Amino acid sequence: MGSILDYIDWRGDILFSERSFNEVDNLIFSELAYVNMDGLMADRNEIITIGELYRRYVKAENKSNIPLNDPFPLFKKAAVCDRFKSIRLTRYVDIIDAEKQLQCSAVTFILEDKSLYIAFRGTDGTITGWREDCNFSFLSETPGQKAAVQYVNETAEALEGSIRIGGHSKGGNFAVYSSAFCNEEIRKNRITEVYSNDGPGFKSVIAGSEQYREILPKVKKIMPESSLVGILLSSAEEKKVVKSTAKGIYQHHPCSWCVTGVSFVEADGLSTESMLMSETLQKWLGGLSDDERKTFVASVFDTIEASGAATLAELNKNRLVSYNAILKAAAQFSPQRRNEIFKILKNLAKTGGEVFFNEAKKTFEKIMEPQQKDGLSTT
Repeated sequence: MGSILDYIDWRGDILFSERSFNEVDNLIFSELAYVNMDGLMADRNEIITIGELYRRYVKAENKSNIPLNDPFPLFKKAAVCDRFKSIRLTRYVDIIDAEKQLQCSAVTFILEDKSLYIAFRGTDGTITGWREDCNFSFLSETPGQKAAVQYVNETAEALEGSIRIGGHSKGGNFAVYSSAFCNEEIRKNRITEVYSNDGPGFKSVIAGSEQYREILPKVKKIMPESSLVGILLSSAEEKKVVKSTAKGIYQHHPCSWCVTGVSFVEADGLSTESMLMSETLQKWLGGLSDDERKTFVASVFDTIEASGAATLAELNKNRLVSYNAILKAAAQFSPQRRNEIFKILKNLAKTGGEVFFNEAKKTFEKIMEPQQKDGLSTT
């Protein structure tokens, strides 16, 4: 078994005209959306090849700030192989607006047959991006989702050809949402496939909408067996669970997904840990009103933003800020609600094996010791 990097080594000399688009190509385009293209094109409408973009990227010495998902190794391989180097791209946008709690980045690839692949980037390294992710829990439509719909409508008007839409993580959510709520003519006549690569779902009001149900036959959701992102919120898409070489939360990284030939290696199903986390989160979120979810998220991120941190890298220099932000938010709830929050965090630590959560667990337990004496348990 290999990875998407190995796939390029194996199949990189075969053009799309010789072997048609497949699910692995989808993930590669979604991963390339993470490349920092700021300042590399003359304007939004310039059309250049992946190979030319790479040459400009190296010359400009751009750096990626995407945590746990650096696209450079894939980008470097794609830029020199026959299958991808001549694929053209255009209409790159990267919108970050802290005031509107909006983060949306997208790029459009033009394949040999003139068909399009619109790729939405997942969450970047900004606090704004992560805040919008959390806003999914209480908003039926986020500013980023609205921007994604506008991007699809404008791109379909500017360019001809059939359209595939995809993305990884939050980008997968944007791909499905924009496909469902774009102009009807585009949804019915232009869009052929939609890919959500371990993307979170939606609130029930969206998952039950007519537009969402109409686009479902075209949607393919691909997720690793220990998914912690793709299991979030409601989702009725056709799901393919795949094997990964990583553990816990690190399975979210696309380069860990196992590939053989032109397909991902299917797993028997979601892991016990992933199903347990899904049940725990669904039960907790189901017991909170939208106002309670909004209050919790606002309290956490208002505290983080007040520290002056704008990116996860800056926040990582003082992790106590994020711990204290969650404690401050949890303090607004009843002892039972607070207890549920800490149970979820401890389950994340057990499931993901992530250093961040392990350290958070220890910090929380230490800080919570005085409160345990008052009857609040964290176990």
